[in-house]
Amino acid sequence: MHTRRARLPLPAVLPALAIVALLTGCMAWHDERTATFGFNFPPPAPDEGPSAIVFFVDGINRDVFDRMLAGGRLPMIRKHFVERGLYCERCVANVPSVTLANQTSFVTGLFPGRHGVTGINWFDRNSLLWRDYETIAQKNTLDGDYTAPTIFERLSDATTMSLFFQAHRGATKFVENWTSAGPPYFFGWYDLVDRISLWRFDIVAHVARVRGEFPALVIAYLLAPDMVAYRSGASSEAYEKALEHTDAHIGRVLRDLEAAGRLERTVIVLASDHGMTDVQYHWPIETFLRDEVRLAVADRRLWEETPFEDRLAYYRKFSCVLAGSGDRYWAIFLRKPRAGGTDEEHPALENWLARPSPDDLHAYPTRDGRRVDLIRRLRDAEAVDVVAYRSGPNRVHLVTKRGMAELARASRDSHDVSLRTLRGDDPLGYSAHVPPEMVLGRPHSPQAWLRATADTQYPDLVPQIMAYFDAPRAADIAVFAAPGWDFSNKHKAGHGGVRPADMMTVLLMAGPGVPHQRSKEPVRAVDVVPTLLHLLGRPVPTDLDGQSIIRR
Repeated sequence: MHTRRARLPLPAVLPALAIVALLTGCMAWHDERTATFGFNFPPPAPDEGPSAIVFFVDGINRDVFDRMLAGGRLPMIRKHFVERGLYCERCVANVPSVTLANQTSFVTGLFPGRHGVTGINWFDRNSLLWRDYETIAQKNTLDGDYTAPTIFERLSDATTMSLFFQAHRGATKFVENWTSAGPPYFFGWYDLVDRISLWRFDIVAHVARVRGEFPALVIAYLLAPDMVAYRSGASSEAYEKALEHTDAHIGRVLRDLEAAGRLERTVIVLASDHGMTDVQYHWPIETFLRDEVRLAVADRRLWEETPFEDRLAYYRKFSCVLAGSGDRYWAIFLRKPRAGGTDEEHPALENWLARPSPDDLHAYPTRDGRRVDLIRRLRDAEAVDVVAYRSGPNRVHLVTKRGMAELARASRDSHDVSLRTLRGDDPLGYSAHVPPEMVLGRPHSPQAWLRATADTQYPDLVPQIMAYFDAPRAADIAVFAAPGWDFSNKHKAGHGGVRPADMMTVLLMAGPGVPHQRSKEPVRAVDVVPTLLHLLGRPVPTDLDGQSIIRR
């Protein structure tokens, strides 16, 4: 995730920097092997129930993580997670592989298409709202934009806490860190931001002492690896040092838990929202669609602060709205051309409530009166890997340079999905890896697709992209970048694509009820909610996309 920086007024900066300086001094350490934060966690009461702590680390490149773990460079994670718990080596993120969509999936146990947050940015064609969680003004609107219950809400009878984790609806307490973490964030001191976030476990200790019980669930969000990768690349020394920093300071929290006699009584989880992959080439997709394809692309991002009448008047001037997340996933929203339109220079368009048909996408009107095959133009771009769009009720087309595949299901209530090639040669390259019936139009369950495709170049894509298009805020065309490319123009790494570097991430857990093993069985990030509910002795809903990995 990368939030846009804003200029802070000097009177606001100075006292905040003073607080940062104080906290920095409080958090100094000399020996990472023995240092702690000095949190005064209360010892567990004899009748105390189970609890869980999640360290949610943004943007972990699985291959770099595994290499560093094997090389002894992440000693705290090895000691507290790997040697005493479960390491799921093949964990798949959600489509699209971007932060806020995946944070919401993490706490709801649902794919983005089923909880409704389809990116860090999205456009709602019904209300004509353009949401951008990367802005200070809109970042706290997230919890009002999905309706699925969170794990915090499912634990409403217990104390729960969110430390800087944005999808927190239902948490007893949300600690945002704006005053203390805002200035170092805007200066790019991301390691300090994460230390401040972990320092907030002091509030967890205070709440536990006051309430006489430890919170049933705490989720702490750490952003440094993601932000450092954007700036320096996922294969850089700076990125590796960010992971080492994460390891060291998570270790400080765990030592304090251990000193209080809590570590063996607490389920601990290390998870991430998505992978992170190096980018060598940039292809600004907005410039391409506006200047080369000649679409009428809106350039203002209007939300609730603009009256609906004004939003309606503005967006009716345009045929296209764009929303990009993670730099490697872009959503294209389009108005439907009106049948029988006679003005060839300015073809008539339906209002934003009407979606274009597949035929419309293959012959879409431009500003200069031409008709352009948007799907073909996007597919042919070197920077583009996969183009996806609805092809009809319960049908999705996936287009790559190798051809076109159709996904289908019997009804919206059915999760079983079939795949067949319509054109070309094995568009997703699955035929060499999956049973023949899986590429010949026979429906299979999401779990079957996960097991069969986890080690392919498009892990778990079939059920997830089908679910993506269930969301009212899903794009008319979803575009995913090819390896080495993004759709922006500035970062050295990115995410949001559907390749393993974007989709494969890490999941480790330890504590009571967690087996001690390294597992190669593929799992999903959405499996964490049902797993934690199971370990905390709570009912596990049957309508989630995730499943408890402990019961397998």
